[in-house]
Amino acid sequence: MKAELSELVDMLRGRVLRALQASTLAFGDRLPSARDLAQELELDHRLVLAAYRALADEGLVELRQRGGIYVASRPASAAGVPPLPATWFAEVLAQGLTREIPATELGEWLRRCTETLRLRVAVVASTSDQGAGLCRELADDFGFDTDCIPPEELRGADRPPLGVRRADLIVTTRAHAEWVRALGAELRKDVYVVEVRPDLVRGEWSLLFRRPVYAVVADVEFGEMLRQFFAEVPGSSNLRILVLGRDDLEAIPDDAPTYVTQQARAQLGGITIRGRILPAARTISPASARALLEFVVRSNIEALQRGS
Repeated sequence: MKAELSELVDMLRGRVLRALQASTLAFGDRLPSARDLAQELELDHRLVLAAYRALADEGLVELRQRGGIYVASRPASAAGVPPLPATWFAEVLAQGLTREIPATELGEWLRRCTETLRLRVAVVASTSDQGAGLCRELADDFGFDTDCIPPEELRGADRPPLGVRRADLIVTTRAHAEWVRALGAELRKDVYVVEVRPDLVRGEWSLLFRRPVYAVVADVEFGEMLRQFFAEVPGSSNLRILVLGRDDLEAIPDDAPTYVTQQARAQLGGITIRGRILPAARTISPASARALLEFVVRSNIEALQRGS
């Protein structure tokens, strides 16, 4: 029950924040009732209400007695950054104390457990858009140095590319799991198959699809992957895929929520496109993120122990 509540709180938080960033929600807007949202998500309405209360404790939403649930009237800062989760930070520090780590030293230990080594990852993904997006996320959120390796460069190669040979870890998706795992076993390298966040489908994007949303991609195949991924989401007919170099980017209205893949950003260089650009979304599931972080921490602790 506790784990289910935590996952729901994370999903709703991301849903509200992304809608604020895309201007499909504004501070002070009313949110779906606990019962309506429970029906949409097929959950107990009491669990949804508990999640809303947790977000109210964070200052992101307001629960008005007999008046409904609203996005907090005012942003936490001039930039609209949500309030820092003081209770969660305090809990982390308290957990450190139970392991004889003073609160004043925990930050340094966290830094050592993530920054002692510079770990390298080889990413094997189906398309250049998917690969570039995973590389960005692995670099920004986990601190990896990354190399994106197209599958065709690995299959049947007499010798794996340098990016794979020097990698500490190989990351791939379910589409390539079987043969990449076999390659990892041959090279004696760990292989992690990352999963996509399940709440992306009916979470953040379901609010965005209230109006036309544009996605600028670098290759046609990834555009089709997006269409299939969101096919069952209500309002997905509002998804407009534009392929860089093929479609007219001037068709994007100035105020339209617009997602630009990492690969498309790189190819655009400094060119500005129309639309309200959405920040890059985290796509790696919580379970996959935990597994990757365990690898990072374990590798760094082993290095610290060798050094001592």
